[in-house]
Formats: sequence, structure tokens, C-alpha cells
Amino acid sequence: MKVGIIGYGNIGEAMVSGLLKSDVVKPEEILASSRNEKKIRAALDKFHIGITRDNIKVTEFADVLIISVKPIGLANVLEQIKDHISDDTIVVSVVSSVEISEIESIIGEKKIARVMLNTPVMVNEGMSALCMNQKVNFEEVDELVALFKSFGLVELVEEKYMEIITAVSGTSPAYVFMMIEAMADGGVMMGLPRRKAYKLAAQSVRGAATMVLESELHPGALKDMVCSPGGSTIDGVYTLENNNFRGTLMKTIREATKKAERIKQKL
Repeated sequence: MKVGIIGYGNIGEAMVSGLLKSDVVKPEEILASSRNEKKIRAALDKFHIGITRDNIKVTEFADVLIISVKPIGLANVLEQIKDHISDDTIVVSVVSSVEISEIESIIGEKKIARVMLNTPVMVNEGMSALCMNQKVNFEEVDELVALFKSFGLVELVEEKYMEIITAVSGTSPAYVFMMIEAMADGGVMMGLPRRKAYKLAAQSVRGAATMVLESELHPGALKDMVCSPGGSTIDGVYTLENNNFRGTLMKTIREATKKAERIKQKL
């Protein structure tokens, strides 16, 4: 499988790192494009992949063509490459807020997939939500899943859920970072050294998330396991509930979803 990436930025670099670490493809099977000279030099030095400024060259090279540009620039890129996309090429958009039908309106009814990524792909712990049009067959779906599993987990979804997924998965790392920072600040307030406070808070969040993913227990049941009668944890839970912790998070997801829908309508 030859993988092309148009728009080799931080996310593109993270994807390349995951692909090579998992041995899904070899360096010579990746060609990426970038206008950033620093990124071009780094890609050559770090990964030894093919790198170019020419989007058409990447398009003609790729079996799977990943487009990772800003939403406002997507239409121009698609217009530039549309006549060079093979019928066998799978075009994968990781561009937020742009529907498959909009891509089809420019390049025609090619094989098109859409993926919502989040920033933890940069440490191979990403969450990728994947949908595609009917031109993509079952074998090709399996290939895409394997590709995106190289830097995290993958979930097949219906496209109608993408704006909700943007809020639940795409934006939520920011909220978790804020929570870790606040937990560490609380530890510092009570006397912990800051570096130790960050490490303790971050590893606790990582461990709790792993328990949810691997135990198959309801998060509420896992919470109950920590809450000893009369202990400090249940006091902390009471404080969170008394300050509308869960309601605030639910409202946050609702508002982020609405914003994602408004952005989509503006494009």
C-alpha cells in the first residue's frame, strides 16, 4: 500500500510515525507534500520518507491519499488534483466539518473516506472515527482500519454523527488537559511539588481511561469501586456533584457540537 499525505503538518507527522512504528508501510511507500521547508527537512532526517512540494505528484503516487489541510483550503487542493486521482485511489479526508458529498461535488464519485482524528495520535493514542462512501469496498475498509489503528483506536461510524464526535473526541483532549492541570494545581496547593503533581494526575487519568476501555465495566461501577464508605473519595465526588461537574461537561459537549455544526454550515 502506497500512502500519500497532502499537508504534512503535526498530524501528518504523527500519522507517519505510527505507520512506520507499526510496520504497516515502509518509508519508501510514503510520499508527503508540504510547503514548510522545516517540515520537509525534518521528514527526510527523521523518517526518510518521500517529501515534495507537489500535490499532484503525491496524488499520482498514492493508493491511499490522505488530505490534511485546513477546511478553508480543501476546495483549492481538490480542484488542483481532481484530474489526477485514479479510480482505484482511496481519498481520505481528515479535514473537519467537510462532508463526503462536498468532496464528491468537486472530484466526482471516487472512493472517499472521512476521518475525525484527535491530537493524541501524536503519541499513538489517538481516536479515529471513520466513515466512507459506497465506492469503498469491504476489503478497502479493512485496509483503512488497519492503517488508522497504527496510531490509536478506530471506530466505524455513520457520517451524520461526525459533528458530535468532533465534540466528544476531537475537542475533549483540551478539557482533559485542563482537568489534569487543575488536579495538579490542587496538589500543589496542598504541598506537592509541581512536577510530581503533574505526573500523579496525568498517570491517574491514563490509568482510569485504560480501565474503562479494557474492563468493560460501566464507568459508574468503576467509580463505586474507589468510593469507600466514609472515605475521602466520596467526599470528593460529593464536591464535584455539588458543583454540577457532570452537567457542566454534558453542556460543554452540547455547545461544542453546536459550534461544529455552525462551522460546517459556513464552509
